[in-house]
Amino acid sequence: MPVIEARDIVKTFDTGAVSVQALRGVDLTVEPGEFLAIVGSSGSGKSTLLSIVGGVDTPTSGQVILEGTDLATVSDTERTLMRRRRIGFVFQAFNLLPTLSALENVMLPLELDGVSSREARERAMAALEKVSLAKRAEHLPSMMSGGEQQRVAVARALVIKPALVLGDEPTGNLDSVNGEQVIRLFRDLVDKQGQTVVIVTHEMHVTDYADRIVRLRDGHIESEVSLHHQRGLKATPAKAGKAS
Repeated sequence: MPVIEARDIVKTFDTGAVSVQALRGVDLTVEPGEFLAIVGSSGSGKSTLLSIVGGVDTPTSGQVILEGTDLATVSDTERTLMRRRRIGFVFQAFNLLPTLSALENVMLPLELDGVSSREARERAMAALEKVSLAKRAEHLPSMMSGGEQQRVAVARALVIKPALVLGDEPTGNLDSVNGEQVIRLFRDLVDKQGQTVVIVTHEMHVTDYADRIVRLRDGHIESEVSLHHQRGLKATPAKAGKAS
């Protein structure tokens, strides 16, 4: 069963006298254990599509099906719970609370969902281990590099054990070296843990790590390229080697 299916997604924004159609009948399916990159110029609709796939926004028409459940058939509360428990988000801005340690930032979504402090701490430490930051668990965000902060944000997304991790320009605020480290981390999560990852990016070198690339243009899918046959090369693409 696909992790997510978007069927004939249309999204129209009304701005008074003008209506802007951001998405024009987009169909997208994401399979378990897949790394999908969505690319396109500014205004192509890629961030709008990610918001709709993640249940943050609703389409004007069309269906979004998460693990077999049509999001349009559930209440706002149920949709919020599904999003909180099954989808992990990583944004361009790290969105870490500055007064909380790395560990406390990662614990937060679990505690908000009613998980005990003890279990939340254990799961948060395990998530920080996955991103190689367990030794930095007690550090505040201000004491960490941009790359480390983004890895904390990835750990926070992983701690809920999501079906799907969504990244909106996750390397956009990082230099080339830290950006490569973060995108390699996503690749490792797919290869070693079977995580499903969808990212929106304007940085084409990031797509070297993807299994599939979908290009949006003017609100519709212009092209789609599968790179599954090159999967064995993803860990060390040529450009990554130059950056490191």
